[in-house]
Parts: sequence; C-alpha cells; structure tokens
Amino acid sequence: MRRFVVTAAAVAVACSGVVIAQKVSSADDLDKVMKRAGAFRQVDKAIQSNNAGDAKAQLAIVRQAVLDSQSFWIEHQKQDAVKLNKDALAKLDELEKTLSAQPFDVATATAKFKETGGSCRACHQQYRAEDDNNNYILKPGSVAGVSH
Repeated sequence: MRRFVVTAAAVAVACSGVVIAQKVSSADDLDKVMKRAGAFRQVDKAIQSNNAGDAKAQLAIVRQAVLDSQSFWIEHQKQDAVKLNKDALAKLDELEKTLSAQPFDVATATAKFKETGGSCRACHQQYRAEDDNNNYILKPGSVAGVSH
C-alpha cells in the first residue's frame, strides 16, 4: 500500500508540473526553485534504503525544479546553461528509468545517481557559488545584468 501511495504522489507531482510550471526570471526565483532540487539528497537516501518508490517521488520534485529553472536560462540567453539544463533533465529521466526497473538494483541505481549528480555539478561549477551561510546562489557576474 505504501508503495502505491508513494508512486501515486510521484505521478501527481510530475503531472502537476505540466500545469503549474513556475516562471523563473530573477536570481532569487532561481534560488527558490533550486532549493527544491535539494530533494536530490533524499533520492540517494531512498535508494540506499532500497526504496525505489520514495526515490522516484523525490526525483519528480527534482526534475520539476530543474525544468522550472530552464526559463531563467532561456530568458537570459545563456545557451550553454540551457544545454546543461537539458543534459541534466536527460540524466534525471535515465535515473527514473533505473528506479522503475524490476527488480530494483541498489548498485545500479547508485551508479546512475552519481552519474546524474555529475550533470548537476557541471552547471553548478559554471553558474553557482556558495554564500557566507553555505547556501547556493547564482555566481556573481555569471549572468549579465542579474545580481543577487
């Protein structure tokens, strides 16, 4: 029953994103959306707990956050960031397929999780920095005309 509820929640979150896509145009908007992507840590915890359903539910939150952030990069004409964003979405989709495979394999999912994290890291290296409180922010000067 728990797996059904978790899976239903993941589907609801994934589908709701199509209807409720968030417009992200400022650095503050980007930071808010990317905080939701912090659910990526929960994906790993669920994988390590052998709970593919919970991992998929958290992954749906991450995917929607990354998708929502895409409007920021498009609006600010950062084609390299748009490509990094699309690459991350593709890796998130691959991870979702791995989480859906039967039987669920923790080792394979862990490897795919790390690979997916690498695509996120590529964008963070280019466009994200940490503030004095160790929170990620838009790297100062990385997007012309946008300040934090």
